[in-house]
Parts: sequence; C-alpha cells; structure tokens
Amino acid sequence: MIGRALRWATQRVSGNGPVILMYHRVTEIPVDPWGLAVHPDRFRDQIDALTRARRVVHLNELLDAEVRRSSKDKPLAAVTFDDGYVDVHSEALPILHEYSCPTTVFVTTEAIGTNREFWWDVLARIFLETIALPATLKLAVANCTYAWVIPPLDGAGGREKIFYEVYTALRTLPQGARTAHVDKLGRWANCKLSARPAYRAMTRQELEALPHDLIMIGPHSVTHPALPAHSPEFQRGEIVQSKMFCEAITGVPADTFAYPFGDYDDRTVSVVRDAGIKFACTTRPGVVHRSVDPFRLPRVQVGNWQGDELLKTIGESRI
Repeated sequence: MIGRALRWATQRVSGNGPVILMYHRVTEIPVDPWGLAVHPDRFRDQIDALTRARRVVHLNELLDAEVRRSSKDKPLAAVTFDDGYVDVHSEALPILHEYSCPTTVFVTTEAIGTNREFWWDVLARIFLETIALPATLKLAVANCTYAWVIPPLDGAGGREKIFYEVYTALRTLPQGARTAHVDKLGRWANCKLSARPAYRAMTRQELEALPHDLIMIGPHSVTHPALPAHSPEFQRGEIVQSKMFCEAITGVPADTFAYPFGDYDDRTVSVVRDAGIKFACTTRPGVVHRSVDPFRLPRVQVGNWQGDELLKTIGESRI
C-alpha cells in the first residue's frame, strides 16, 4: 500500500439511510497515493452489489425520494464522481449503462480538453514514479522556504513524506501560482508534464457524449481551488463559471456541486446557495439523514474493494 497515511479516511456507516458514494477514477494505475482508483472489475462488482441492495437515484432526487420511501422499500443510494477523469467515459460509463445506474459527475471545468494532468498527479509522477531526481530541492512558497534531501525512490517512504509536504504547501495557492510551482518542479525533475493518456481529463466531446439522462454533470469549480482560502468574489467566479459551463454542455440547470478537496466554510456555502445550487457535497463520511443540510451532504469515499466490502462499509447486510 502506497502512502497509507495519505489516503482518504473511510469510515463505515450504519443504518439504512441514504448514502452518497464518492468515486474519482475507474482504472488501474501503478501509483495511487490517495486511493482514488477502483479497478474496472471491482467497480463492476460494486455496482452490481449496490444496485441489487439499494435503489440508486440521481443525487438531486435523493432527499425527496427518501421522504417518499416507505419502510418496505429498498434503502437509497446516489453515485458521484469528482474531477472528470477520462476513465469515467471509457471505463465507468459502460458499467453504469449496463446496470442503469444514475450517476453525477462533478467536473473541474478548466481541465476539460487540456493536455495537462491534474497537479496532484503531476506531483505523484515526479516524487513517487521518477527514479532519478536531483539530490536536493528548495521550494519558496509565499513567505515560507522549504528544503529537502531527496532519498531514493525505494527509501522507506521518504519520497512519500516529501510528496505530501509539497502537496500541502501548494494546495491553497491560486491556480496561476500553483501552476508556476508545478512547472518549476517539472523542470527540476526533468519530467515531461504533458498528460499521459490514462491521466487526462475528458474532452468536451467526451463530456457531451455522456448520456445525460443517466449521467448528470455538476460543477466542481473551474480550477479546483481550496475555496475557503480565497475571497468570496473569487469563490463566486469559480462556482458560477463552472456552473455555466456544465449548463452549456447539458442544456439543463446544474443544481448540484461538490466542494474541491471537500473544503468549505459558511462563506462558501452562502456563495454556493446564491449561485442557484440546491445540493452540495462534502467529503465528510456519513449517512444522509432526513434532517441533513443539503449544502453539507456527506459522502462515502469508495476504495478498491469487492462488492461485499462496499456493502459492509455502507451498513448493508443484504443483497
């Protein structure tokens, strides 16, 4: 297991209340420090188990469906993907279509159609996949200067620690400053930064080709910033512009949102509400109780599990 301390904290939930599942990728990749990838075979097993055990509905239908659900009905679930990786189109879509499984894909709109990888994938490529790196690294970010001695790639996890520290230093920066630092790191590592085929985001054409009766498109911001680290005006631009992009793709109102990194505060919630969003997802694990705040919906991060492990995680004992 790569970087166990870096992975999402997944907790089992209990009760038969609705659950919102959070995915990012359906693929097999050699290095996955955040545990974002589910193998296609396991994804099929998960969706098979989920659709037999629960009724899966679109995210924006979940709360109303729960109010109408009787005690004899199956418990509910919603499926979501964050970011907009190409494997949603190439790997997940055929399985979702086979099982008629409604899904919401939250897209980082600036990434659509570009030849750059998401910046966290670039950092993993540099620090966790590039064998030969310079012996030392200095990085000046804002008012802080960092310095590291670079260990060998198999150096008892030392590279993982540096990866996490660099990621943390860059995480709250505006996109322009963050991109400049990532480009500089690429030159330092002599590492090409053009997107590898398996790591790119969808193109606009691929996004438009998704069957929008089955796959709803929701905004996930323009540049994937840590929203609370920025002004309300900046946040408003990120949210409104990404919402408009999604609406141009689908021709229908985009009324769901996922906070980048799961980060939000009261100001962020207010901006999201004012933008016409009706439901917003966090990364906080839990069941969706009937009294839940629709702008702070919990989700369960799904790992690379078998279907029965998924059911255990969401508190489901029957199939």
